[in-house]
Amino acid sequence: MSEQVTQFPYAYHFDAALLADHLMRVGIGRGVTRVVDDVLETRLDERGWISHLVTREHGDVHGDLFVDCTGFRGLLINQALGEPFVSYARDLPNDRAVALRVPTDIEREGIRPYTTATAMVAGWIWTIPLYGRLGMGYVYASDHASPEEAERTLRAFAGPAAADLEANHIRMRIGRNRNSWVGNCVAIGLSSGFVEPLESTGIFFIQHGVEQLVKHFPAEGHSEELRRDYNRLVARCMDGVREFLFLHYYWAARADTPYWKAAKTRDLPDGLAERLEAWRHRLPDSESTWPYYHGFEPYSWASMMLGLGGVVPRPRPVLDLLEPAAAQREFAELRRRAERLVAKLPSQYEYFAARH
Repeated sequence: MSEQVTQFPYAYHFDAALLADHLMRVGIGRGVTRVVDDVLETRLDERGWISHLVTREHGDVHGDLFVDCTGFRGLLINQALGEPFVSYARDLPNDRAVALRVPTDIEREGIRPYTTATAMVAGWIWTIPLYGRLGMGYVYASDHASPEEAERTLRAFAGPAAADLEANHIRMRIGRNRNSWVGNCVAIGLSSGFVEPLESTGIFFIQHGVEQLVKHFPAEGHSEELRRDYNRLVARCMDGVREFLFLHYYWAARADTPYWKAAKTRDLPDGLAERLEAWRHRLPDSESTWPYYHGFEPYSWASMMLGLGGVVPRPRPVLDLLEPAAAQREFAELRRRAERLVAKLPSQYEYFAARH
């Protein structure tokens, strides 16, 4: 396995590091030998598979199966094995981000219990409340804003607290490998594929890739059928998330800049037009959303559609035949229960202050 710390939005990198650290400790506890080193060269055998890695401090590292965790570089899967990368740029043009760690007085200002995504001229800004600071970043399309413009926009949005802070600029490779398992190399995480962080799916893709590798782990001989099935499942998962994110922009109410106007006029991904037409007549369900596993349930599609207002579906005719009183009582009780909980539970700040 080749290791590399990928510079990426703070919240994602922190959470991914926690997951990596947990998996490392589990592995070492079960007899895995951890080697931390720089890969100087990847040697291939006569089949075009990876024979061994040449490292700076430990020399040749041989193996039967290599897991590429080198981030956007794709050191093994793309650079050594030459696997093509399938870009999502046509559907998801955001390919840059700039991030800040903004200090905040949480005792005075409190901590909001949710993350905010704010539409901007050429993308969107995330605001993630943390203990003692805000994680803030501007995800944008380089065709519509320069890094300097994006940084100015983010600093203005953050206010005076961001005046002297160092900004972290990130390039993002949006899309996936044609195949994430080639020969005896499996790409996991950013080296496999990535979509922009609007729905924070980066760690989900890591977990999904690991789970599928466990399910398809090869016996001696490396079954081509296992590789083919693994690649099909991973590709379908990422393609489904691509479509889910595409609709966030396609349905967004904002259309006042070239960036947002373009979001409304892009060609629809294959099959989406048919699904959009179905949703004009009924809410998305398991039979009308992306048909393969991608992590989002039909209610997520319905919530996004109703929240953004992209389509106003007709209610199912059968609802007109039902008596609404019982449902109205349930909704009223749900609201009363929520009000009681809000009144007696501690605030976000009080809870975390007690934990610290």
